This record gives sequence, C-alpha cells and structure tokens, in this order.
Amino acid sequence: MTVIPDWFPARLPIYDIQKSYADNAADGPFFNDAIPSRPEKVRSVDFLGFTLNSSIGIPAGPLLNSRWIALAAQLGFDLLTYKTIRSLPHPGHPLPNMIFVEPCGNGTARFTDKPLDQFDALTLTNSFGMPSQSREFLLEDIDRALSSLGKGQAMIVSIVGTPHPGIDFADDFIRAALIARDAGASLIEANFSCPNVAQSEGMLYLNPDAVYQFANAIVRAIGPIPLILKVGVFPSRDLLQKVLKSAARAGVRAICGINSVSMQVLDSRGCSALGESRPISGVCGAAIRDAALQWIREAASIIRQEKLDLTLLGCGGLMRPEHLNECLTAGATIAMSATAMMWDPYLALRTHWRNANGKY
Repeated sequence: MTVIPDWFPARLPIYDIQKSYADNAADGPFFNDAIPSRPEKVRSVDFLGFTLNSSIGIPAGPLLNSRWIALAAQLGFDLLTYKTIRSLPHPGHPLPNMIFVEPCGNGTARFTDKPLDQFDALTLTNSFGMPSQSREFLLEDIDRALSSLGKGQAMIVSIVGTPHPGIDFADDFIRAALIARDAGASLIEANFSCPNVAQSEGMLYLNPDAVYQFANAIVRAIGPIPLILKVGVFPSRDLLQKVLKSAARAGVRAICGINSVSMQVLDSRGCSALGESRPISGVCGAAIRDAALQWIREAASIIRQEKLDLTLLGCGGLMRPEHLNECLTAGATIAMSATAMMWDPYLALRTHWRNANGKY
C-alpha cells in the first residue's frame, strides 16, 4: 500500500499578499522547498485533444508569468493558465490586492485576521484589475512558459478585451487573442466575468447575445485553437442555459467557472476595505465552494440535456484533494485551484498520491 505523504511548505504563501502584483511578478514565486516526486500511476484525461497526466489544473489568476507556470508544472498541476493578458500594457490596482475576509450575507464580506491554521475556511478578496505586460514581453514569456511544460501537460492563455476610445470592444478581444496565438498558445480562454474591472469588461457572460457575438468573433479569428469561456455566478438556471447554448453555437469548446464572486468588502468601521474607489471586489476561496459546485452540477445537467459539445472546467473554493474530487464528480472534466494552491502548492501532488493510493 502506497503511503500518502503529508508534506507542507515551510513558507506561506507563494504569493506574498503584502507585496504589489508587480513585485510578485518580478520576484516570485516565493517557494524554495523541495518538490516531491509524483507517483508512477497516472490517470490520464483527454481535454480538447490534449492527453493530460491528470484532471488537476490552475485557473487564471495565480500564474503571473513563465516562472510561475514552470513551478506549477513541476508541482504536478497539469493544466496551467497563464494570467489574463490584454492587447496593450495595463496597470494593476494599488495595494491592497488581497486581504482575508469573512462573508456576512447580503452580498457583503468583512476584513478579518483569519489565522492560517483554519485552511478549510481560508477566504480572501482579490482585486488586481487584470494588469498586463507589453506585446513584446508576452510573446517571449508565453513561449518560455510553454517550453517549461512536461509531457502530459498543457497551458491555457487567458485573454480579455479592454474598452478603448475608437476601438470596438469585440475587436480588442481579438487583438489580445492574436497575441496569445502568435506567442504559440494552443488553448485560449476569454475572460467574460472578472468582477474587479469595469462592468463592460466583467459582465459579458450574463448577456447571451453578447456571448455569441464576442465568442464567435474570437473563434473565427483564432482558427483551430480551442476557445474556452470564463464565467461567473448566474442569477438563474434559465440564463445559464441560454448562455451555454449561445456559447456552443458560437463555436466555444469549453466553459470554466466560477470566477470569484462580487461582494461589497468592508473594514471594521463599515467602510470600503480596499478604498473608496473599490467598494466591490471578487471574493475567492472556501466561502464560494458551494456556489462553484452548484454551478458545475447545473451546467453539466444543461449540457447533457441540450446535448451541447462543451467541456467543463471547475474552480472556486477547492481547498483539499477531496474538494477537487467533488468537482470532478459534479461533472467537470478539469478541477482547478487558485487560492488553495497559493497557500498549499503541494495540493496537486497530494491529490496524485491519494489517487494512486485508491483514495478516490
């Protein structure tokens, strides 16, 4: 019987929430611990034509550049997502970008000094604003990230459009997608659901007509490269059904959800914890797990019912190996972790050892 290792890194997290996004990108990831081997037993999975070593991945968010991709690949995450890129350089939000929070109902959350020993309850708000580097940097760095992957691994490049005066919004999504294509991306994800940017950027996924229009334009522009859409929480099953049908009709190959959940984040005085200009931000981590699993179940049910040619990637609050398994059981082909892997970079390896030991 294989023994399941119980490693845990000495330093937490690998993303330093006290530092700016730019400093984390320049100096991180902050990880100097040993990387254990993964078990020989492999459960491969087919994902949009790629044979992956496992169903475990990382969604758009924590992997800021090629160094972060390379580390995640070594740590046994087999489907990696390169942090969302734009068509032009774009600054991020100032600090704070991540703080511990505790949801308190009615769409609000409060700042808390959440101790890290309560890992299963780890919940934060993240507010980065999707910063992006120059085209020249991205062409080199995405290629470098792809070169760091091992056999049985693949990388998605996440893209987003940016409203510019005189430039059609959908056209800018295409411009970003073409940067990803030119850099060698073999999988592209369009983020239609970021809660930390302007409404026009972050709410596309709730409009079935816009989903079809934008997604179809991107699909036609990138040719044979599969397009994935990133979505958030839906107010109703009916709207989710309409959006999934629009996405499939547009030629989208997969849907990833859920993104972080928009909440009003308050400090102890009842004021905006991230400053007056950011009263709303995305909450991630353990508190959104139930919503994420419910979304996967509903989306999987609709896809079966409507016979849609869509593959599901699930994320949101998956903190432990058993949570990743719940996600796959609920109907996802890929289970992804962002917040948890930042605090437990051994999560994928821990999951592989559990699988090899018959714990799934």
